[in-house]
Amino acid sequence: MISIKSILREIYKHKKVLMVANLVAILSTLLTIPVPLLIPLLIDEIILGKGGEITQTIDRYLTISSPEYYILTVLIITLILKAISLLLNLLHIRLFTKISKQVTYTVRRKLLNHLQTVSMSEYDMLGSGAVSAKVITDVDTVDKFVSSSVGEIIVEFLTLIGIAIVILVLNWQLALVILLLNPLALGFYLRIFRAVAKIKKRENKAIEVFQNSLTESLELYNQIRVQNREAYFLNDIDKKAKEIRDRGYQFGLKSEMALEFSRLLIMYSHDIFRATGILMVLLGFLTIGKMLAIFAYAWIIMRPVDKLMNYVHLYFNAKTSIDRLNEILDLKAEPKYEHKIDPFKGEKTASIRLENVSFSYDGNAEVLTNLNLEIKQGEKVAIIGETGSGKSTLAQILIGLYPICSGKIFYNEHEIKEIGYEKIRENVGFVLQAPLMFNNSLRFNLTLGKAYEDKVIYEALKVAQLYDFVNGLPHKLDTIVGKNGTKLSGGQKQRLSIARVLLDDPKIIIFDESTSSLDNETEDRLLEALEAYVKDKTVITIAHRRNSIEKAERVIDLSLLWSGT
Repeated sequence: MISIKSILREIYKHKKVLMVANLVAILSTLLTIPVPLLIPLLIDEIILGKGGEITQTIDRYLTISSPEYYILTVLIITLILKAISLLLNLLHIRLFTKISKQVTYTVRRKLLNHLQTVSMSEYDMLGSGAVSAKVITDVDTVDKFVSSSVGEIIVEFLTLIGIAIVILVLNWQLALVILLLNPLALGFYLRIFRAVAKIKKRENKAIEVFQNSLTESLELYNQIRVQNREAYFLNDIDKKAKEIRDRGYQFGLKSEMALEFSRLLIMYSHDIFRATGILMVLLGFLTIGKMLAIFAYAWIIMRPVDKLMNYVHLYFNAKTSIDRLNEILDLKAEPKYEHKIDPFKGEKTASIRLENVSFSYDGNAEVLTNLNLEIKQGEKVAIIGETGSGKSTLAQILIGLYPICSGKIFYNEHEIKEIGYEKIRENVGFVLQAPLMFNNSLRFNLTLGKAYEDKVIYEALKVAQLYDFVNGLPHKLDTIVGKNGTKLSGGQKQRLSIARVLLDDPKIIIFDESTSSLDNETEDRLLEALEAYVKDKTVITIAHRRNSIEKAERVIDLSLLWSGT
């Protein structure tokens, strides 16, 4: 799980870079802390004629003929110190940014690694929009906190300590005024923002709901347009956008009110502080030069205090986002079975046996109950059944996308716990009824990044009855298919999905209504070509169409198995 502590531990892993960056930050702070002292103290030493360390130090190295040259010398020293400090700050920012981005990357990698193992039944319940909202928006929120915590907060804290020491040395009575009043304002802001952070959590939830709804509606926009339901769906999305607006308004308003009110308290403390300083000069307890120096430090001290308040803001935002990121890590992973045996090795195909298999999406209503089924090696089976009888669910179970609640599944008489899902998916091909496509080339959608010779790809296309279509395109395999294959018909997408599975040369093939979008003539040609290809393979066809069922050696009615007949 992710927590503030785990993030800080991750930061500490970069301790060498962190140490160098901290040393740079300390050096930068040491150079900048004395700067506000130099010119104000010249007032006492030159204008009031009291003499002091600054003019005495300059006299050791330079011969100064007039007061103007003292001022010019101090100005040049001030400019040089600030320039060096700027260069050190840039180095410091570079080092800390490197750490923060690496830590953020580690968080994203942890989420993505977990998603790689998450059960699809769990993932489907959460939704891709919610996942993407968390991985993008919430990780960005954490990134802002990390950048602040490992970078700015250290420099500002060191600056705060350095300034406090200097003004305490200059005049401890006046210093106490500002050093006591500022923390009170910071404490007030901390208390208020605890309540404001809850509003941020509700805003993030509204963003997640909006993104989920928007993603789903855009993916199904063709269907929405066909049904003339654009107004309904867009109005629904608009309501969710208004929810984000309202939550964002509440959070923005209350957080800014808390921040501005805290700043007002700080400004009040500075007004009291300045009035006290002038009074002390009037009474002779403080020189004008020291008063102006302390005033300069009091103004500078506002920056670290403001940064600390911003840090509180980012801290609570990050805590809220971390809670949402942990919702991803809470998703149950599919069972991890160690690969002990390969029942497919040396075999042309494989048998399948289900023994008292039960499955439920939510742990309550069972989709399949105590299912017993046996399919022999090389057998061609058609599975039929009423809507809701669990045909497609059975296909998902066989390749391990949906882990079963109870029972056993065997391939060549070896249980999946001995085989492992990775090995099963290498040898069991699954052709979806509504295959999804990347907005990429035909080649990529066929190979999904694997290396195949064009000759092998075209052979698979011939079996899938797509060879003439692809070969007739100007860019052939390099043709871009559009988002989710918008440039392809439903039948072409189904045939492309079939060719994709054929390239892997699986031992078992599961067709889930995979020819439902084809006309009878194309389907006949496809099934005839497939017949020779799958001659020695085990084939499971989930279908309603007569052509698909007639090719099967055995028809299994899942509805009857459910009822126990």
